[in-house]
Amino acid sequence: MLRAAQLYEVGKDLRIVDVPVPEVGPRDVLVRIKASGLCHSDIHYRDGVSPVGRLPIILGHEIAGVVERVGAEVDGVKPGDRVCIHYQLSCGNCVYCTTGREYLCDRGAMIGKHVDGGFAEYISVPARNVLKIPEGIPFEQAAIIGCAVSTPFHALRIADLRPGEAVAVYGVGGIGIHAVQLASKVFNASPVIAIDLVEEKLQLARRLGADETINAGEVDAVDAISEITDGRMVDVAVEAVGLAKTAEQTVRSVGKAGRSVFIGIGGETIKIQPYTQLITKEAKILGSSDHTKQEMQTILKLVKAGKIDLTHSITHWIHLEEINEAMQTLRKNIGNPIRIVIIQ
Repeated sequence: MLRAAQLYEVGKDLRIVDVPVPEVGPRDVLVRIKASGLCHSDIHYRDGVSPVGRLPIILGHEIAGVVERVGAEVDGVKPGDRVCIHYQLSCGNCVYCTTGREYLCDRGAMIGKHVDGGFAEYISVPARNVLKIPEGIPFEQAAIIGCAVSTPFHALRIADLRPGEAVAVYGVGGIGIHAVQLASKVFNASPVIAIDLVEEKLQLARRLGADETINAGEVDAVDAISEITDGRMVDVAVEAVGLAKTAEQTVRSVGKAGRSVFIGIGGETIKIQPYTQLITKEAKILGSSDHTKQEMQTILKLVKAGKIDLTHSITHWIHLEEINEAMQTLRKNIGNPIRIVIIQ
């Protein structure tokens, strides 16, 4: 048996329970989990904003650990390997999988949403979903690469962000703070503008590459962007909050040929004016879903090379039994959490 945090009922606290150790198929690996990140998405799953595939279910999709056992047909992975997990299960054969978009797989499923995830002591996953962690990268950083870092990397790629272009990031929490750093350090955007309501998060954004910061509780963010860019607005605007207000501001923040890309999960309807906000500027609105295994591999290499700094990304370390208190901390923004990680 193993300890796990299961969602039994939408809207209720997770239960700490004993469940059987998962079976290991011929192409699977059993991973002893060392670190699991708590994402805002987990709160959305708990609350029913984004429905889970079944109940009960073990949440958690940012996972790193040590391979304990491998199936009979597994090559290239062995017991003792340090690995992180790509949470998107895919068939490998549909039109999306064969064109490098496995996150859109017709028969796909997400670890921690549709099948049991990482808020547990062990997990069994297909061997094709694990990536070896380079030496020197700690488990907790490798875990959050699985969403908090790779997801905004994918979004900036979807938006086709180019060197020298201006970018604005709405919301610099777990996803947005990495969008800021990636835009600055990897995509070489300029200026990089970070927008949030919390001054401490804006200060961190400056340390990680933001050229300008806007406290949206003090000024109108769109007006401030216009002033910073001399009315040109930005080439790419990232929405990482999930609210109607910030979504509408994101669309209004881009200039000619601008791209608005949405990552934040929310259920609200937004209003746009197609002629003035899209047609006359030939602007685009894009949705960005998850990321690819190859993008995770790229991020691991960038962290190993020192191009991305994750030493400030994790603000809280907890035990599995503290998961419900941690969810409240993240939901209510107590202590300005960036990423909360379960350590085992």
